[in-house]
Amino acid sequence: MSIRRNFDQMVAGDQKYTFHLKRLFCYMVEEHKFDDVYLKYDKKRIWPLEKKQQPVYMDSETELNVSITGLKDGQRIQIELWDWDLLSPDDLLGTFNMQIAYGGPYTTDMVRNLKETKKAKYTLEWYVD
Repeated sequence: MSIRRNFDQMVAGDQKYTFHLKRLFCYMVEEHKFDDVYLKYDKKRIWPLEKKQQPVYMDSETELNVSITGLKDGQRIQIELWDWDLLSPDDLLGTFNMQIAYGGPYTTDMVRNLKETKKAKYTLEWYVD
């Protein structure tokens, strides 16, 4: 293997990427008319930041405009979708499991938390640069 190839691989391995959440698609809500949702990454709320939750209606798409920096190529990440409740603990509706790869846009379907939801169906659109 050439010295140049080794250098290119080392540089590529050190490169950090930015993960962008573009849209949240809701196909089916868990509640009657809408879900009051928020997103978490690494145990921290990442969306919405200016309020506790965002109402999301069935058959809708919501712009997210969220970025997570400093990720490595091939790194696996998990985004959690939570349903906010006023009088009881919030419910983890499910997770989005992704692997960082330059490019996109990509879509990932939510893996439902069957202890909390029976019908909610969501998809995230995202890209990496």
